[in-house]
Order: sequence, then C-alpha cells, then structure tokens
Amino acid sequence: MFEKLACWLVCSVWVVKVAGWTDDPVTLHIGGTFPMESGSGGWAGGEACLPAVQMALEDVNSRSDVLPGYILHMNTSNSKCQPGLAMQQLYDFLYTPPTKLMLLTGCSPVTTVISEAAPVWKLVVISYGGSSPALSNRERFPTLFRTHPSANMQNPTRIRIMEKFKWKKITILMSVEEVFTATAKDLENLARRKGIRVERQSFYGDPTDAMKTLLRQDARIIIGLYYVTEARKVLCQAYHHGLYGRKHVWFLIGWYADTWYIPPPDEHLNCTAEQMAKAAEYHFTTESVMLSRDDNPAISGMTGKQFQKRLALRLQKETDNVGDVGGFPEAPLAYDAVWALALAFNCTRQHLPLGVKLEDFSYTNQMMASTLFQCVKNTSFRGVSGKVMFSDSGDRIARTQIEQMQNGKYKIMGYYDATSGEVEWYGNEKWFSIKGPPPDSTIIQRAMLTVSQKVYYPAILFATLGIILCAAIYTFTKKHASRLILIQSQPECNNMLIAGCSLCLFALFLLGLPSDDFAIPEAAFSFLCHARITILLFGFTFAYGSMFAKVWIVHRMGATQNQQLASRQKDEYKPLLSNYSEKRRRLSRRFHEFTMEEGTPWEGIRTLISTMVGRQSYATRKASGQAYGALLEKRNTLLNQPIPATKFYMVIAALFAFDFFIVCVWIFLDPLQPREERFPLQDAPIGTDDDIMILPIIYHCQSAHQEVWIGILLGYKCLLLVFGLFLSYESRNLKLRFVNDSRLVGLAIYNVAIVTLITAPVVTLLIRGQANANFAFISLTVLICTYISLGLVFVPKIRHIYKVPPSADEIQISGNGLVKTLSKPDQRRYELLRQENESLQAQINEKERRISQCRERLDALSSKDGAEPQTPRNRNNNIVSNNKSVSDEATYSTPTTLTTTALIELQPSGESAGRYNDDDEDRCSTSSDEILL
Repeated sequence: MFEKLACWLVCSVWVVKVAGWTDDPVTLHIGGTFPMESGSGGWAGGEACLPAVQMALEDVNSRSDVLPGYILHMNTSNSKCQPGLAMQQLYDFLYTPPTKLMLLTGCSPVTTVISEAAPVWKLVVISYGGSSPALSNRERFPTLFRTHPSANMQNPTRIRIMEKFKWKKITILMSVEEVFTATAKDLENLARRKGIRVERQSFYGDPTDAMKTLLRQDARIIIGLYYVTEARKVLCQAYHHGLYGRKHVWFLIGWYADTWYIPPPDEHLNCTAEQMAKAAEYHFTTESVMLSRDDNPAISGMTGKQFQKRLALRLQKETDNVGDVGGFPEAPLAYDAVWALALAFNCTRQHLPLGVKLEDFSYTNQMMASTLFQCVKNTSFRGVSGKVMFSDSGDRIARTQIEQMQNGKYKIMGYYDATSGEVEWYGNEKWFSIKGPPPDSTIIQRAMLTVSQKVYYPAILFATLGIILCAAIYTFTKKHASRLILIQSQPECNNMLIAGCSLCLFALFLLGLPSDDFAIPEAAFSFLCHARITILLFGFTFAYGSMFAKVWIVHRMGATQNQQLASRQKDEYKPLLSNYSEKRRRLSRRFHEFTMEEGTPWEGIRTLISTMVGRQSYATRKASGQAYGALLEKRNTLLNQPIPATKFYMVIAALFAFDFFIVCVWIFLDPLQPREERFPLQDAPIGTDDDIMILPIIYHCQSAHQEVWIGILLGYKCLLLVFGLFLSYESRNLKLRFVNDSRLVGLAIYNVAIVTLITAPVVTLLIRGQANANFAFISLTVLICTYISLGLVFVPKIRHIYKVPPSADEIQISGNGLVKTLSKPDQRRYELLRQENESLQAQINEKERRISQCRERLDALSSKDGAEPQTPRNRNNNIVSNNKSVSDEATYSTPTTLTTTALIELQPSGESAGRYNDDDEDRCSTSSDEILL
C-alpha cells in the first residue's frame, strides 16, 4: 500500500508530502492554519478562504482526470498572519515526518518569510494572498508563484484614472509595511514619468499626524495603502479633519470587505457608523479581478457567480451580505490556488522519469524540484477568478477592477486591461459637486499685478499732451529763432531740454507696461527692461544736463570775473595810497612854514585838518569809486560777451558719456532679465469657485548685481542734483546777457532736484512691489518736472515775443540798457555812483563859479594894493572885512600866501551822503571834493 501524501498549512502555509504509492487512492493530507484574526498584519482571510479551499479539495478529489490515485486531505491551524509564528510552525512541520512537497501561503508578510526560506529545502511556494510588489523579485524569491496579482498591477490603473480626470497632483498615504512601501515607490515612478506630481506621507499605527500634514499640504486626491484596521482609523481622522466630501477623492485597496468602514466595538474609534459612512461616500477602489464576471465555466465547471452562490451557501450567508465576511474577495484566488497545485502535481507526475514518483521527493532532490517548478510556471487554466497564468516573475496576470462606493454600496466603474493598456469605463461615477470631479488641488490662478487702466491712461494722456507741447515749443522757437531773447538764451541748450523732456514723457508709455489692456510676451520683456531704463536715463540726462550746463557756465564765469575784479582793484589802490602819503608829507612841511611865518596857530591847525581829512577822504574815495566803476564796467563788459555753444555741449556730452558707459557695461556684463515676484495667496472674488485662490505676481527687471548698478546710478544722479542746487543758489544774483534765463533755469533745477530726491527712494525702496503706486509716483515725478521746467524756461520767452515787437531787439544796448544787464547789487552800486557824480559835478560847478568871483576880487584888490600900499596890520583888517563880502572865503594880500593857504572846502550834501551811507551792500566810498588854490 502506498504511503500517504501530506500537505500541511502553517500560518496560511499548506505543505504537501508524498509518502507512498499503492493501488488504493493515496490520501494527501493538507494541514496548517488560516488567519482567522487580523493579527499584526491586519489581514484576516481565513473566514472565507478556508471554506473555499475545502470546496476546491472536494472538487479536485472528485475528478478522475486530476491526480488519479490521489486524494487530498487538509488539517488546519491558525497563525494569525504573524511571520514569526509562521516560521516556528514551518520548522515544526518540515522536521516532522512525512516529507513535504509544496508550500501554499496567504498574506504577504508570511509569504515573504516562507518564500525566502523555501529554496533551502527545494520547495515551490504558491500564494493566494500575497500582493506585495516586493514578491516579484525573482532573485529574492526564486520559487514563488501567486494567484493573487501584485499590488503593482493596480498602479497603471490608478495612473489612467488620474489622466482621465486630468489630475496632476496626488498624495500617497501609506502604512509602514513592505508591501505598501514597494507599491508606493512603483506608483511614484509611474506618476513622474507621466508628469504627475506625487507626495508621500507614512504613519505607523496612529495616522493623526499624517492627516494633519495632508491638511496643510492641501491634499485633494489621496491614495491609501494600508490594511483594513488602519483604513478605519484613517477614515475616522479624515472625518474629523474635513478631508472628505466635495473637495477630496480617496482611492483605497479593493480587497476590503464591503462593510469594512463600519467600526467594530472593540476598536473604540471616536466615530459613529454614520460619520464613517459619510466620510467613505464616493471613494474609489482598485483591485485585480478576483472573480470571473462572464458566463464561461471554469475548469471546475462553475462560473464565477455560481462559485459565489455556492460559497455563500456554505457560509450560510445571503448573497447580498457575503461581502461582510473577511477574505471573501480573495476566496476565488484560494480556490484556484488549490487547482493550480493539483494541476502542477499532475503535470509533474507525467514528466518524471520512469521509475521516479512523487513520493520520491526529498529536500535535496533538485531534479524533482525543477520539474515541479516548470509545471507550475507553465500552468494555464480558466478558474473562477478568471484566467490563471503566471509571468516569468511568478506574478498573476489579470485585469484590474475599478469600483466606487455609492450610497453605501460598491458599484463597478470599469476595468483596466494590463496587456492592452485600455480602460473599459462605464461612466457611472458620481461626485458631490454637479461640476464634476474636483481639482487635484486648490486652483491657483496667477494674477499679474499690472498697472490699472485708471492710472495708466491718465498718465499716458498727459504724457502725450506733453510731447505735443514739446513739439509745439520747438516749432515756435524755430519760427522766432531770430528774436534776441531766444538768441541770448542759448537755443542749443533749450533744444536739448525739449528733446530730454520728450524722451522722459515717452518712457512713461513703456514704464506702464504690462497694463490691464496691454500684455507683453515673455520673450520681449527683456528688451522692454533695457529700453525703458535707457530712454528714461538718457532723457533725464539731456533735460537736466542742459539746465545744469547753463548754471555751471554762469557760475564759472561769475566766479572768474569776480576773482579778476578783486585782483585788479587791489592793484589800483597801490599807487593811490603812495601818492596820498607823499602829499601828506608836503602838507606837513607847508604847515610848519606857515605857522612860523604867520604866527596864527588856529588858522594853521584848521588848514591842516581840512587838508588831511578832505584830501584823504576825497583821494581815497574818489580813487576807490573811479577804480570800482571802471573795473565794474569792464567786468560787465566781459560777462556780457557771447558764449560759445561748445561750452554747453561739452558739459552735456560729459554727462551723457558717463551714462552711456554705465548702461553699456550693465547690459553686456549683467543684462536685465524678467524676474517673477510672488505675493501671498488671496481669496477669489465673492461669487467665484471657492477652490480658486489668487496668486498675485509681478515681473521685475532684475540682474544679478542690480543693487550695485542702481547704487552707482542713483548715487551719481543724487550728487548731480545736489550740486545743481548749490550752483543755482550761488549764481542766483548773476545775470549774463547771453544766458538771460539763468534765474529761471535755477528755479527749474530746484523743482527737479527736490521732487526727484523725494520720489526716488520711495519708488526704489518702499513701493517697488505695488504696480499702480510705483507707476503713479514715477509718472507724477516726470510730468511735474517736465511741465514745470518747460513752463519756467519757455513761457516767459513766449510771452515776451508776443508782447515786445521785433523792432525793439535792434536798439543798441547802452546807458540804461547796460544797467538792465547788471545784477541787482551792481545796479544799486551804479545808481549810487551816478547820483554822487551828479552831486559832485554840481558842487564843482558852484565852486568854480565862486572861485571865479574870488579871483576877480583878488585881481581888483591886487591892482588897488599897487596904488595904496598898506601895512600888514591894515592888510589883515581889510581881509577880515572882505571876508564878509566873499561869503566866508579867506583871501590873502600876498600871492604867496594865497597860493599856499587859501583853501576852499567842498563838503558833500547831506542827502547824498546819507543815501550812500545807508547802502549796506556798497563798499565803494566817495567824498567831497577839495580844491587847493
């Protein structure tokens, strides 16, 4: 009699042993355990799989064409899906007779440890429940086959669903298990090849922290990879964190029971069945097809539906509620696994050499192990789970089924065929929103911060009017170019001012782009960056440079002539002072002689004092007034000579050359590029979809070292503005005939400098990220500076041309005309000198008349003295008596005395002297004249 063939199941492991062979049927004992409890792995398949295996044993034993002469029998035990317990039971069975021939495993953790150890004993392993992608590694698991498809088989299906609904961002939430880690890694690789962004979050035991992270990341499309126990915890936390409903879509594993979401009392979840059902509504599941849906019978003679009915009757459950039984979806796989085992034994029996039988197998029999491996690999039959066949890696090739929970029940959405890559979609999906599937994340609408129409168009309007004004002014000045007021205002500089203002106004058209109505292509943005900064910079240089050149030339000429005037005035005083010293010595000698001869001390003292004071004051003041007047007239003559235009061109060209050099170096070494600046997200306007958030962005013209370039330009321009203010203030009282608008140009420089120095830091540092405010500040600055500068420089000229006829320009500048060209202090000095000269001239005429009278009287007295000689005493008496008639004029009887001591003092009038002394600015003094006879 043949020995018995035993097959033991340890922790979902079935071991087959061939013991002998007789004419009577050989009983094949299959013993082991089914995981009736979830255990640490969280998988419970024994409730439905064990009856399915028993059904398969009955069907195989009843067939005479399958393993003739053999009867399969099974002994059971429970391993709780624990790898450690499974290995202990495996060693017990392997080292307990009889010899085992094949291993049959269930869940992935047990399959992993059993499959790694099986090659040591030359054993082939068939798994009906191992779905881990890691089990596809043929080098690690060389003798493993499985009727349960790999979890990786579902990843292409998930990717196709993402593409169907146009989701480009997904989040994987997984438990820390090898099966799920490998699945997540494979899914991530597939998604990235399709351009789908993937984020992963893992947890161990408690998913609370992971769910908070999903909430912060705004996860919308979530793929869950975990066992059913963790699935209930995740679903409860999803309810509490609001990660369900209209904005979220969950994809879960499909081999859970139909009512897996109802929490058992012993798990103590903080959620009710109603809350769990609400959170689980409309989630999707993907799972390889485990039950044939067609009407073609399997190798056992049953269809898939017939198998389910038979299994349900065996489980004493109604057909509608069979999903409540643990492991019910995998039951067809367990049923087909027994058939695959039986067919492999049958194939091996037929391919063994003569004389070699199944019962001859040993743990060192490589020949029989290889034959059995090839038979399992080549197995192909129609089972109740569909077509059963294995790939080179030992994986089951099957279709993937897609389901969605609707109103608490799963409904099939379609199938995915891995061989063709096509999806058979029924279109039965439902969503919370009538708009269809939710977006994969909050929709971020990029809103470029452009210049508003309300700001751009008014600025452009005034800029256009300004350009038209510049053209009109240029035409007007060309038409009246022969007028003296234009000729003497340096028309070349004025034309530069017009050109610079036009460029600055035109730059506003570019500075306001992009606006609400004018979009700029990204390719043209770089050119726009260089164009607007270059045009504005050169426009400022021409406009401000022309005004700066005028005040610079005026200040330089005034300073030079003042220096020459001071030098020449000092040279004029030297001979006058030396003459005064010599005359003082002569008067001293005459006084000594007079006092010795005449013996009248009072007359001598009076004469000396009058001589010293009168001559000193007159000589000094007369010399000073005449020298200053001459030098002043000469200075004014030099200041009012024509100025070559090349002097102004040189100043403007120097400023332009420096700007051009900086811009060229900047563009070639560190070109400007459009840089995107993002601002915090903002809520969408009221009335729009709440899934939409607004992302404000603004494009800046940025270079790698822009701060350096901006610092150079701003520093240089600021110094130029401050220097222009200084020159305008210093030259405020200077007036040149051929720069007749220097004072108005100075006022224009005040305006430009003050406005620009206030606006530049605000625009550069404070409101750079505010498009409207930035453009508004720049526009106001440009418009104010250009309009005021044009008004100050050209409006007085236009007014003069209209009010003054051209004939007035032909009058030669002389007399009062010369005075009009002087500055106010010089005019005041001139008027005082003129009035004093008139007063002195009147006094001189009066003294000349009186001197003539005195001479006539002296001649008469001289002729009388020749007829009647008198003594000195009588002569003196006569002189005293005659003094009354000659109005206090002293006369002497002798010519020597007359020529020596007769002194006529001409004192200045009080009105003239007082008016002159009250002038604080005039330092040139004049005095009364003194005539010595």
